[in-house]
Amino acid sequence: SIVKDGKVLLAKGYGVKKLGTKELVDENTLFLIASNTKAFTATALAMLVEEGKLKWNDRVIDHLPWFRMSDDYVTTHLTIRDLLVHHSGLSPYAGDAMLFPPSTYSRKEILGKLKELPLIYDFRTTYAYDNILYLAAGEVIVAKSGMSWEDFIRTRILKKLGMNRTIAKFSELRDATNVSSSHARSLNEVKVAEHFMDQNIGDAGNPAGGIASTATDMARWLITQLDSGRVQGGQPIFKPATTGELWKIVRPMPITRVPDYIKPVQSDFWGYALGFRTYNYKQYKVVGHGGALKGFVSQIAMVPDLNLGISVLTNQSNSAAYWSIIYQVLDYYMQFKTFDWIGVNKRQFDSAIVSSTRERAKFNLHRDSLSKPSLPVDSFAGTYTDKLLGEVSIKKESTGLVMRFANSFEFVADLRHFQHNTFLAKFRREEFNADSYISFAIGADGKIESAKLKVLDPASQMDFEDMELKPVQKKKMDSTDLNKKIASIFAAHPEGEFAVAFKDLSTGKELLLNARTNFHAASTMKTPVLIETFKQAAAGKFSIDEPILIKNEFKSIVDGSLYHLDSADDSEFDLYTKVGTKLPLRDVLNRMITRSSNLATNIVIDLVGATNANASMRSLGAKDIQVLRGVEDDKAFQKGLNNTTTAYDLMLIMEAIANGKAFDQKASDEMLKILFDQKFNDKIKKKLPPEVKVASKSGSITAVSHDSGIVYLPDGRKYVLVLLSKGVQSYDEVNNTLANVSRLIYDYEMQ
Repeated sequence: SIVKDGKVLLAKGYGVKKLGTKELVDENTLFLIASNTKAFTATALAMLVEEGKLKWNDRVIDHLPWFRMSDDYVTTHLTIRDLLVHHSGLSPYAGDAMLFPPSTYSRKEILGKLKELPLIYDFRTTYAYDNILYLAAGEVIVAKSGMSWEDFIRTRILKKLGMNRTIAKFSELRDATNVSSSHARSLNEVKVAEHFMDQNIGDAGNPAGGIASTATDMARWLITQLDSGRVQGGQPIFKPATTGELWKIVRPMPITRVPDYIKPVQSDFWGYALGFRTYNYKQYKVVGHGGALKGFVSQIAMVPDLNLGISVLTNQSNSAAYWSIIYQVLDYYMQFKTFDWIGVNKRQFDSAIVSSTRERAKFNLHRDSLSKPSLPVDSFAGTYTDKLLGEVSIKKESTGLVMRFANSFEFVADLRHFQHNTFLAKFRREEFNADSYISFAIGADGKIESAKLKVLDPASQMDFEDMELKPVQKKKMDSTDLNKKIASIFAAHPEGEFAVAFKDLSTGKELLLNARTNFHAASTMKTPVLIETFKQAAAGKFSIDEPILIKNEFKSIVDGSLYHLDSADDSEFDLYTKVGTKLPLRDVLNRMITRSSNLATNIVIDLVGATNANASMRSLGAKDIQVLRGVEDDKAFQKGLNNTTTAYDLMLIMEAIANGKAFDQKASDEMLKILFDQKFNDKIKKKLPPEVKVASKSGSITAVSHDSGIVYLPDGRKYVLVLLSKGVQSYDEVNNTLANVSRLIYDYEMQ
């Protein structure tokens, strides 16, 4: 997109979304903008500064008391401004292995590991790009606004600017429409990165690089930035003075002398501001930033003196593509002589490929191919741990030694002996460009003391430098250990109340914690409604595929008065556009469960009756669960007439579905298909390996968050797990707590 003098001159798509298809990119196609997200985080902080909720020179620990770096002085002196400008003393890209590909760690858990990252530079002396401190900036926004980072960006920036297609939460891209695929270079060939949703950043890293946007929406962003926060047809989102603050260089960056053939790009100054880079192109000041994730690179450039803004979003990994476009556009508006930007950028790219290949070859040139390891190869198998990435296992499998990271599921590497006690770790996802040498240190007693990884390709964005694997002996967990560890996890939230119901469906083994305590059911009550619907369909009252009327008018159970649902309070919006039409009942049930549609729920309850659903639960042995009414019946809520449940009853209900006894096998199987398609997987499933399948139904309202599901292990075993909570205000924190309990129980089962 190109904007000039407050007007959009161009917002257009070019090429295809995915190689091998004819799906064209248009101006509304979503691309990950990666680190161009950082300017949104900086702008959000600037808005809070304007509101008097913080100051740029405030210490981070005054807003995040738990925040710790590895150096006490830096911890106590690091400011909000410092979070944004890459001069904390961390090494370049420190901690990125916890973000790319996404690990199971939450944002706060990743920041908790900052104290393990060494500072290799003096504080505030050296530019070294990082992502991890932008996560801290995101947590400051949470602390001072009372909103999640994603909600703040969505409501305070995107909505105000009319950036209606832009997504602030990376995981929501999975279900979005008109999304570009990702493409990465592998063995000198550009290929589709089929699993880019699993390989990129994850929601923990959203403040550093999780936004996806379009040409149209980025044009709106550029106009607002160039116009000192003013919004077309609306109130400014920040004051003119803030523009100067955001664009002012804080950390000067090294100026690289470029080859003569690309001399026009030589800068005289180059520095990092707050979420932006500021530099010169000839006599003009340019404010911009780039972004790179696996298979997506982007760049923006703004020239304040010309009131000109350019945004280039691409679905490939070569930065030469966007620079060629940006410099061509800059030359046009600056009235400079045309230059062969494509030719010189290709030359520079080819040179980088040759250099990278040469560096990789150096290792093989010095290989002692006749050497042998100090220990039998199988002796290197075992369990290791790292302060950052946690448990790493090396196991002998049919293909040889295989290394797997317990908290980063995409990190799987086959180990082959290279020389002495060094192995080549060849990662199965070649798109990562993470192939490394793993060198083991053997002690005087002949035992492995540690292992270090070094990435082969110096141009790789993957960095294992801060990792050190230490061998550990794992103690098998018994039920007492499990209970203690669960209690320890819940102890982090003394204000909360929790319940757990677990049952191994192979052995009958159970773990019950507050399992018969009543909780507000939230959306977990939709599972009983699902069961009742299939029961009545089997009895011939209607067909699951029968069209039913979509309506938005319901009667309160208090006095029969009519009420309506508001789409703004629902998690699924599309059904509201269908009011007055008919849809198959199966479609409505899918929306009720997989997207937790409240409108769908009320339509189905009107069809089958809450009383009937309650009676069916009693027949399954669930004696305490109460399905009294539909959703958003305010009069009933005010009288305390709420749907309630216990963890124990939900366990019985899920067990019945798993065992084919929720009415009959056919109905149970059809219900499982719906439950497997669940879109809200931020609790039970969140931290489990991808090969583990979960059929679930979650639920949440204010200070209440639940999940209930059937977990199917790769070896064919299955178990039911129900996790209930109330009293914790932060959804992100309580959901992460429940996810940690789920992972703990999975580890217990997999011993």
